[in-house]
Amino acid sequence: MSNKEPHIVKFSGGRSSAMMLMKLLEGNELKPKRGDVVIFNNTSAEHSATYEFTRKIKKITEKKYNIPFFWIEYQTYEDSSGIYQWSRKPTYRLTNDQPYSEQNKNGYRYKGEVFEEMISLSGFLPSMVSRICTISMKIFVTNAFLSDWFAQKQSIERLGHYGNTPKMSDDDLIKTHKKNGGGVPDKILLSKKAFVRSCAFVRKKQFWRDYTSANIVIDNDILKGSILGNKVQLYGDLAVDYVSVLGIRSDEQRRITKIENRIDEAQENQGKSLFNQPHGESIYAPLVDDNTTQEQVVEFWERQNFNLKLSNTGLFSNCLYCPLKSKAKLQQIATLQLENKIDKDTPESIDWWVNIEKKYSRDLEAEHRNIAKESTKFVGFFGGISKFVFEDIKNKVDRGEKIDPELLKLDSAIPCNCTD
Repeated sequence: MSNKEPHIVKFSGGRSSAMMLMKLLEGNELKPKRGDVVIFNNTSAEHSATYEFTRKIKKITEKKYNIPFFWIEYQTYEDSSGIYQWSRKPTYRLTNDQPYSEQNKNGYRYKGEVFEEMISLSGFLPSMVSRICTISMKIFVTNAFLSDWFAQKQSIERLGHYGNTPKMSDDDLIKTHKKNGGGVPDKILLSKKAFVRSCAFVRKKQFWRDYTSANIVIDNDILKGSILGNKVQLYGDLAVDYVSVLGIRSDEQRRITKIENRIDEAQENQGKSLFNQPHGESIYAPLVDDNTTQEQVVEFWERQNFNLKLSNTGLFSNCLYCPLKSKAKLQQIATLQLENKIDKDTPESIDWWVNIEKKYSRDLEAEHRNIAKESTKFVGFFGGISKFVFEDIKNKVDRGEKIDPELLKLDSAIPCNCTD
């Protein structure tokens, strides 16, 4: 590991990244003065056991080793940006490690609010073709956070106007949509934008010290040369060099290769949006270097005095009902969840996903689109479909239909890269 470049541990909430982090901490490989930090990107669609486990790991990381561990999540705010037309823009916020409530408004969201805010802003669902969930809630949020954290300031600034109520009008939304080449009918557009418009329209000023119990002692001269204004540059000639530490195992080589390819492509394309790959990022995967497999991770946690209270199979890995999991696995999850008392208003329940799929899928007939295939009526999580997939899965579970064991062996999901 580099002695000067800050190290960013991207904690997914699972056993592999937790084992990796524990090993790094015990080996004294993370240095707070260098700017090393642990981040957990909350999508609000995690399993409750993931939150409990992450809370425990955060406490150990900060109390015992004095390494800051931040929970961060996607949010939007209203801004006119000098064009005299109000719009919503994405950013991030810091949260504490307790659930959001009226008494704890700085808490983390867990009822799918973050996920839906991201969908409502874009107006369409993530899919295998367009993984806006990973890009928006993971990559963008992490990059926005790092541009602030590396600047070695005490806080992140307030974003948004100073009005008492939202200012973005229906006309603002419709004009922006049409200006960008959109053709969704006004009524449908406004209905899909309703949720994001109901969200907070300001990102308040937040101090790092309020969201970590670690003593912040970052003091790294190599970061200062990349500061422009009050941000560190992640792109171009001033791009800061840093190391992303990932909890990917040696039996997940495809994920490492995919990330390495993305970094190589960034050097060629030189995109400079926070949604793009930073130019100075390199990756370090300790579990790959140590040839650590899933079996060894399971054995490690069996020796500890606490563990993630989920199956070792990865079936309940976050996000719980990720559409990139095979339909057979989604049905298996929904069947197993019948045994538990699940809040149907959270993403732990398939009911939440049924509602979101219906609410945000594109209805081609309602949008007056030319339908190439009669079997394609909607476009959503699973691409072009004739009927809603999550609703179909729920109906199968309600009828008690058994899952073909052979289908469970064929996991058609694209390998996840959400630790990015």
